[in-house]
Amino acid sequence: MDTVNQSWSALPFPVEDSGRLPLGPEASPSDGTVVALGVVCDGRTPWDESNGQLSFALNEYVELESGKRVVLCNERGVTVGVRGGASPDFTASELHELFSTALLPNEGEGSEKPLPYEWLAELAARHNVDVTPEELEALPYHFDFRPAVNALVRRD
Repeated sequence: MDTVNQSWSALPFPVEDSGRLPLGPEASPSDGTVVALGVVCDGRTPWDESNGQLSFALNEYVELESGKRVVLCNERGVTVGVRGGASPDFTASELHELFSTALLPNEGEGSEKPLPYEWLAELAARHNVDVTPEELEALPYHFDFRPAVNALVRRD
């Protein structure tokens, strides 16, 4: 029960738009072609010691020759539980794996590719970015960890 609002909630914490980037901006011909695909990884809800959970926001983008980033999708994310009551800490590779898995198509959608490149190309077209699924698949994929995520990375 949400003790603040005196109502029941499906989630054990309030959902916020924290970590979500605005979609766009629109690309123009002077921005050039797509040179990379990536995801901005930010904190969505902070670690809650009472339930051992924290949430991340994942904002997928394309980067153009001009350096402009066009955010294609800002609705993805993942919530994880941390066992043992300890403060969460991850290696960078653990976070890459966690976020990569969260970006895969939902079960039963039948995609055999590691990322839904056709869908991402359709989203890009909505922002005046002309790129094919095959071109996207051939591009490097970058993980941009924001400070809230970097703070969770264990330094070995």
